[in-house]
Amino acid sequence: MGNDAPSRRTTLSTLLATGLGTALTACGGPSRSAGAGGTVTLRYFFWGDNVRAELINKCIAVFERAHPKIKVKSSFAAFDSFWPKLSTAAAGGSPPDVMHIDYAWIRTLGEHGVLANLSEHTGPGKEIDATTLVPSLRTAGMVEDRRVGLPLSHNSVSVQYDAKVWAAAGARAPSASMNWDTFMEQTLQVTRHTRRKQFGMDNPAQNYMGVETYMRQHGMQMWTEKGELGFGRDDMSRYLAQANNWRKEGALAGPDVVPESLPGYPIGTRRVASNLEWDNQVGGRSTMRGSKLTLATVPTDTGRSGIYAKPGMLLSAAAKSPYVSEAAQFINFMINDRRVAKILGTNIGMPPTTSQEGAAEITDPAVQQVQAYEKEIAPTLAPTPPPPADGGASLNVYLQRVAEKLFYDRVSVDHAVDLFFNQAKVVLA
Repeated sequence: MGNDAPSRRTTLSTLLATGLGTALTACGGPSRSAGAGGTVTLRYFFWGDNVRAELINKCIAVFERAHPKIKVKSSFAAFDSFWPKLSTAAAGGSPPDVMHIDYAWIRTLGEHGVLANLSEHTGPGKEIDATTLVPSLRTAGMVEDRRVGLPLSHNSVSVQYDAKVWAAAGARAPSASMNWDTFMEQTLQVTRHTRRKQFGMDNPAQNYMGVETYMRQHGMQMWTEKGELGFGRDDMSRYLAQANNWRKEGALAGPDVVPESLPGYPIGTRRVASNLEWDNQVGGRSTMRGSKLTLATVPTDTGRSGIYAKPGMLLSAAAKSPYVSEAAQFINFMINDRRVAKILGTNIGMPPTTSQEGAAEITDPAVQQVQAYEKEIAPTLAPTPPPPADGGASLNVYLQRVAEKLFYDRVSVDHAVDLFFNQAKVVLA
């Protein structure tokens, strides 16, 4: 369904609850000084694998040649291991100078004083040029009036579907001109055609992505600038009731499909023939499935797509770093230099700036598909909305639990809404 695996969210929630923010802010500034000849060394920590590490180290080599007095020492970990490693480094008094941050955590870490205010290093004559950011990304990395991160990539919500399965079922391909009821009529055809071996669509109400898309299509935000929920009980009730009816009809998958597919995804295990997902995942999901998935725009009842530019990851500097100016120079290089785009390709997503657009030579059909989709939706792409509240990620975990109870018919829609908003009072207090 486009959400991270539960273990990832749980890891993040646990770390924050047990003091990641405290560890990062409590330690004093690192007692590091410039080396011989005024050379400084930046510690750069990111998540990924060996392939990404090799690419990023190539970028670092280019940067160091252009900035002989700045060295960059990189370190990486898988996403699940990234946050414990970051916490441990900070607790030991040596947080990385530059780090990748997930958008779900930019407000939490920004408000807790973990991340440097890069607004002081952004603008004419300063280290970072943010005027080149893709227009829809210009608010990404802002926490109220402070810039605490710069997007390193971006992606957008899409419908991913198996066109061959849909065609065999006689279902019409999804499109932005299709409303949700019409779309669900098509997914129901798929469900019936496969005799429920594959449902027409995974259930988008089982995580924040579906809720957020619905709210945005109806003129609301998931989160306000102040970190509050941007919708009310009645709005949530309407959405969950609608999704529950579609689930009962068979247009959407039941709640058992997700656990049956773990550690994979229902679209990859061929339990559903479409889902709501970030567009850059189409290649990986197609590989898991063993057949090509096609990208389509999201249906809407209002004429609003609800789609926005989401940073795939952001680059931030540690507030406690003695080298924030040098870190800002490196961040600017990573988001603006065309050589970086050529090296990275789309390993981390679509490039974040007009400086880097078109620099990479892409031959991967899945990536070309994403590029075509991004070009198609660009005229209607909304700016990045306010980031999730401190506690928003744990509320998303709870939303999944509530949705599961509803779709197993263990609670009513009204009870599910009460559970969600009561929990919101607790985690957002």
